[in-house]
Amino acid sequence: MSPAKKSSLPPSYFEGFIEKDGTKLWTCLRGNTLYFYKDSKNPTYTEKLELGNFVSLTDNQTNGKNYRVPTMILKLTDCNVKLKATSLETHEQWKGFILSVTQLEVPRCLTLLPGQIHALQDVVLQETMRQNMLRQTLKPSDKETENDYEDVLNVMPKCFYQVSRTEAENLLRRHPQCGNLLLRPSRDGISNAITTCLEHQGTTKMMHYRVKPSDDGFILDVVPPIFRKSLQDIIDAFVEKTDKTTSPLILDQSYEDTISFVKAEKESGEQVLQKATGSSVPLENKEPLKNKNKTPDKPPRTNPKVKPLPDLPKKNNQKAQTLPQIHPKSNFAQHDITEELHLKLQLRRKQLD
Repeated sequence: MSPAKKSSLPPSYFEGFIEKDGTKLWTCLRGNTLYFYKDSKNPTYTEKLELGNFVSLTDNQTNGKNYRVPTMILKLTDCNVKLKATSLETHEQWKGFILSVTQLEVPRCLTLLPGQIHALQDVVLQETMRQNMLRQTLKPSDKETENDYEDVLNVMPKCFYQVSRTEAENLLRRHPQCGNLLLRPSRDGISNAITTCLEHQGTTKMMHYRVKPSDDGFILDVVPPIFRKSLQDIIDAFVEKTDKTTSPLILDQSYEDTISFVKAEKESGEQVLQKATGSSVPLENKEPLKNKNKTPDKPPRTNPKVKPLPDLPKKNNQKAQTLPQIHPKSNFAQHDITEELHLKLQLRRKQLD
């Protein structure tokens, strides 16, 4: 396949002459790839250099002071390339554009004018959008994903949290007893980042490290870079490099075994924690959530039951007294008494006369 022409390539972010390994070539930065041409009028590039496996970009300090423009050492995972700009100004610009498209953020270690910084900000925005669209276009089918790829969530370390840079710092500050290191996604949506919280001379120092994916694993973007097969291996290597003074942040996430809710009781109107119906485990000891200082209501007054008086104590050797039973007299006995009284009354009247 013949090299593509300029019209079919991504738009150029920056271009100019660069010496590549001693050969002066017209160079264009299109997307995250360097295209090299024999001259500026040639529509077809002769070679290209992918920056997706970028490691670092530094100046060669071995040239001494005799060289006005230092040589840039572009380190990739598979090779190192020497690049040299035509002037100090273009040297800083090339470094700024290359670092912006590889890290998707404007570098702060360069001496640039406000207009140049604004141009780099636009490049970061354009390149972020281009890579997002490219990932959506090249997204594999569901069948390929099921057969050829592992579930990323299953291989993520336990210290991975879906938080931003600021949220990661706050999370480490709030839970120092649970660890001082976590893994989070980076802003570019491709790489990840390690955030650490260190205590030094009474102050808290936050550190951030980029972790980039590669063809065979992941790269911790430090000097020298650290390559490992998995993200968990990157975390383990980081802990080892820090003499185990860092530890992954593992938060204790407990779960309830019953469904509970808060509802006001009908009688007292007090907010009470209750359990949902159908729950297999009873929720005992209902705990009021409000009006804790409220005095308990007095129980309603009820008429006390009249208790029978106790029996009087009995004296020793004293038998219980019983009343004699009175049997009613018959009608014949009553008639005899009446006749007798009548006779006595007549006799009494005669004596008075």
